[in-house]
Amino acid sequence: METKIVSVQTQKNLSVVQMISSNVDTFDYLSLGIASAKILIELKEISDGGSVNDIYVINHSDKFVFIMDGDIIEGAKQNRIINTSVLLAPKSKTKVQVSCIEQGRWNPVSDSFKPSDYTATTTLRMQKNKDVAVNLGFNASHYADQENVWNIVSEKLSDLDIDSKTSNLSDAMKDKREEYKIFSDEFKRDDSVNGLALFKGNKLIGMDLFNSSKVYQDYFCKILKGAAMEFSNNNSPENKIVESEIKYKTLEIIDKIEVMETKSFKGIGVGTEERFEAEKLTGFQLIYDNKLIHLAAMNME
Repeated sequence: METKIVSVQTQKNLSVVQMISSNVDTFDYLSLGIASAKILIELKEISDGGSVNDIYVINHSDKFVFIMDGDIIEGAKQNRIINTSVLLAPKSKTKVQVSCIEQGRWNPVSDSFKPSDYTATTTLRMQKNKDVAVNLGFNASHYADQENVWNIVSEKLSDLDIDSKTSNLSDAMKDKREEYKIFSDEFKRDDSVNGLALFKGNKLIGMDLFNSSKVYQDYFCKILKGAAMEFSNNNSPENKIVESEIKYKTLEIIDKIEVMETKSFKGIGVGTEERFEAEKLTGFQLIYDNKLIHLAAMNME
């Protein structure tokens, strides 16, 4: 896979690298946000009693629908985070593994979930991904460690001095929505690309590469709002930011991922996950029909 760096933008201590790969737009699929806005998809508790770590997703459309690991869904009995990236087949009903990010609520506020306009922080995505990889190795399930998720949510609410009655990560976004929007709006999206990498100083934080440029467009601001929860209060990079070094590191990491040893697991929907954990990185590639649907990589440091 050939990849070209298109731009590097820096605000405060966060740099966003946008890139385009040779596999762009070779598969047609919708994002969760677009499918939900068009009422093509339902996200529901699995029963009246519910299950903390499982939901049903019903795809009513004739299209494949993509849900990204770290997507946050709100409503129903409690807010959740999606444990891994999922590609839903057309006209399908799928049980999807999730984790709770609202420890203090277990009562319905709506009949179904709605996707939020932001993703989880990279730290939360990284820890969840590591825990999912462990569980896949033991019992082939996409469950995370719920205690780890709750601990990260609690620490983030404390760091941001957010008083949440239900220990709800979404309260952090609600309280600081305008601040995070201003922060994320400082980065300009390039609609011709299909991936981005986030750097703090010269250190990679995380990377997401999609097949579809339209899916990328839908996730660009969502990912940056999630990053804002983690980085908007810190103005000082660890090192002087060197654009050429960031570009080189991005391409170097992609090259390393392509030759890393991986373990294959069946995806929750359709496709296969090729999971890796090495070189201080953890992540996966979701593959369907011999096409890369989503690559996610997170720094474990």
